[in-house]
Amino acid sequence: MNVSRIGASGYVMSGHETRKSERNAPEGDFTKQAMEAEQKAGTAPAVTLGGAEGGTREKAVSSWVDVASGLSLAVYRTQGFDPENPVYKVKTQDRLGNVTEQMVDVSKVDPKNCDTAEMYAYTASLRESGKGSFEDTVLKAAMAKAVKNAEQRNSGAWSFSEKTDWVEIVNGIMQSKYSYGDLQGYMEWKMFLGLLTE
Repeated sequence: MNVSRIGASGYVMSGHETRKSERNAPEGDFTKQAMEAEQKAGTAPAVTLGGAEGGTREKAVSSWVDVASGLSLAVYRTQGFDPENPVYKVKTQDRLGNVTEQMVDVSKVDPKNCDTAEMYAYTASLRESGKGSFEDTVLKAAMAKAVKNAEQRNSGAWSFSEKTDWVEIVNGIMQSKYSYGDLQGYMEWKMFLGLLTE
């Protein structure tokens, strides 16, 4: 696994590779050891960064962690996965450590009305099918979510299960880029919008 970004907002996004982090840790999973040490010291909330599901053949294809709050989400390709009819398992962990799993049939996801787990499965599918890179799909979804979070921090608690019009959020970001003269950013978000509306 490689960590792609740790932003100022405290989010960690990762892309997964076939190698294991354990080979770099002297006694087991380095990430797990680091998290346990921080928790014992009282310096970090309990968070889970998705990896291989223990004892199964499921493979994490995308994961996200908000280190500050302890929220996390991981998208898994399940055993018997069919690329022609992609269904992913999405595991979420709230700030209290409660874990929820849901199966997401990507063919039924409507980016104009879906929750965060569905959106992340959808963008993971876009990346896996070769329609865009990690930065063009999953990372754009994370950035759109950060915009959504910033808007909602003033209005109440955010939920993984809240339905959102992601097309509207992306359109707003795209127009903002244009207004500030960031034409490269505008074109990048326009491409992502095209992926959501095709």
